[in-house]
Amino acid sequence: MPVSVKNSEILYAALKSAGITLLSALPETWLVHVMQMAEDDPDMTLIRLNKEEEGVGISTGAHFAGRKSAMLMQNHGLLTSVNGIVSVAQL
Repeated sequence: MPVSVKNSEILYAALKSAGITLLSALPETWLVHVMQMAEDDPDMTLIRLNKEEEGVGISTGAHFAGRKSAMLMQNHGLLTSVNGIVSVAQL
């Protein structure tokens, strides 16, 4: 099933309206349009990840720097990022 451009636009608009200025994501088929929108937007920083744990560190750093961020991943990505989440929780 092809990825919906309209649904991607709705998701991206919601991220922008929430004040998100930094997105981190693994390259996923379902994110292709959202990632392209972020790349084309001069007000958004897109960081492509190699693994989900990296996104935890990036989002933590963004928070400490006063920026709102979002990490986009598939549902199993949350499980693979647990070590990073636990490490950050100890800060």
